This record gives sequence, structure tokens and C-alpha cells, in this order.
Amino acid sequence: MDPGGLSFVTSIGTSQSTLWIHDTGGDRQITSEGYSYWPSISPDSKRLYYLVRTGGTETFIKGGLWVTNLETGQRQRLLPDFQIQRFSISPDGQRVVFIAVDENGHTPVWLAALNGQTPPRKLTAMDCWVAFFGAAGEVVLEGEEDVRPFIFRTKEDGSELAKVIETPFLIAQSVSPDGRWVAAQDASAWGALVLYPIGGGAPRRVCAGCSMPQGTDPVAPSMIWTPDGRFVYLKFATSTYAIPLQPGQILPTIPSGGFASKEAVAAVPGARLVSANDVYPGPNPSIYAFVRVSTQRNIYRVPVA
Repeated sequence: MDPGGLSFVTSIGTSQSTLWIHDTGGDRQITSEGYSYWPSISPDSKRLYYLVRTGGTETFIKGGLWVTNLETGQRQRLLPDFQIQRFSISPDGQRVVFIAVDENGHTPVWLAALNGQTPPRKLTAMDCWVAFFGAAGEVVLEGEEDVRPFIFRTKEDGSELAKVIETPFLIAQSVSPDGRWVAAQDASAWGALVLYPIGGGAPRRVCAGCSMPQGTDPVAPSMIWTPDGRFVYLKFATSTYAIPLQPGQILPTIPSGGFASKEAVAAVPGARLVSANDVYPGPNPSIYAFVRVSTQRNIYRVPVA
């Protein structure tokens, strides 16, 4: 602030976020314009879904849903009537469940076919933060009840909405393929990643300090399963490991009290390091997406009205 109090000097800039794919051919850039984020690779590894911010401070956490064909480079805007906060692609790659932001700032959950042949369907008008596909025919979501967030489950037609985890203020990261476990951060224990059973039972700690609290920038999930359930990815700090699962196995072998270090994760039989940097894993360990953010800033003097 200047001595007279009529203006102040500050740094003002803009950021650009581009999406990249790493596969057997190396790294290649997929997007080049705007601020792209929340990449999600399709189960067949042929498409990349992502959000693009539409600009302005009021749209900081929402954007349009886009898809790029990774073989041809062709890209397309999906669901143009919606501004979307979060989304998840179904294990069969045919549907998307998403949190839409309406004109009044509410955030209901919708379900849509990716081919556009059927109109999107609202599953609940509850204000929600995230939604995932769970067991067959079900969606697991985190929504607000009495000004507190809880984990709920509903049928894909929007019926039988019910709270399934009584612990409030969780930050859900993913849901297991059988719909029985939610990987989440607990707001009362920052840095800890915990598996919560849907429908009751004792939670299981995955780690005490592997899952860093999320700030304003999107970050990859700390734990997520491949659509076919053959691998579970576990991120310790920024290092992501792929842990193989046997047929019928949903959870990896987790030490009592959780993993104490990334070396402990690496020691799990069959575990492999996917990347030492923050990435969004694909349907197998050979492919993943990542984000590169560049910022340009200058110093400005701003008058005080």
C-alpha cells in the first residue's frame, strides 16, 4: 500500500493448464489452450475426458466437459448445456455421472450417456461435491445434510437415496469396483487416507501421512481402482504405485496402522512405481495423464476506489 493509501502494488497473472499423456510412446501433449484439468482416461485407453474452465473467478471450480480421441486427436465438447464441477466415467466407458453447477450455485448430481442418445437425468437435487459409480446400478455421492457432508448411495434411476457412512466431513477420493469401500481423507486427520466400508463396519487406515490435503488446485486421487479391478493405484505424497489384485480381491494387503512410507508401498508383492510425480492413472500401469501448469505474472499498481 502506498503511504497515502490511494493505491497498492500487487502481482497479477494468468495460469494455463495443459494435459499430457504418457504411454508406451512416451509423453505427448493433448491440450494447448485454456485451463484444462481433472483428466480421466477411458477404460479402453482411446479417449481422454477432462474439464476446461470457462473463465472468470465465479467459474474457478467448474467448466465444460470435453473429450479428445487419443488416436486421431479429434476433440469434442460434451453436455454443452452444463457447467460441471466433478465427473466420473463408468467402468464400461458408456456413461458419466457428474456434479453440475446451476445458475443459482446449487450442485446436483446428474447421469448421462456419453453417446448423447438419451437425455441426462438428475439423480438428486442435493448439493454434492463428488459422485462415483459403485456396485452395478448404483452411484455413491458425497452430499450435504444439515450443513454437513456425508456419503450417500442411490440407484442409477435416482431412487433409494440413503446415507451409507455416518462419519461427516470426509473427502471422498474413489469407490471400490464392488461398491463396498470408499477411500477418503478425514478432515479431522489431515494427511491420513482411510477406507470406509459402505453400510457399516470398522474403517481401515491406509496411511497416516500419505495423502496431502487438497488446496485450491485439483490434484489426482490418492487411491483409485482400475475399471477391471486388476490394479489399485496408491499415491504416497506424489509417488503413484500400481498394486496388482487377484481375482475377487478388492483391497491390497495393508499393514496394521497403514503404510508408513512409500518404501513400504513399494515392498508390496508385485507393486510397481508408475510415476514419482502427481499423475492421473489409466486403466493399466502403462498409461497415465498428467498436468502442466504455467503462470505469467506482472506487477501492477491498483487504485483504491
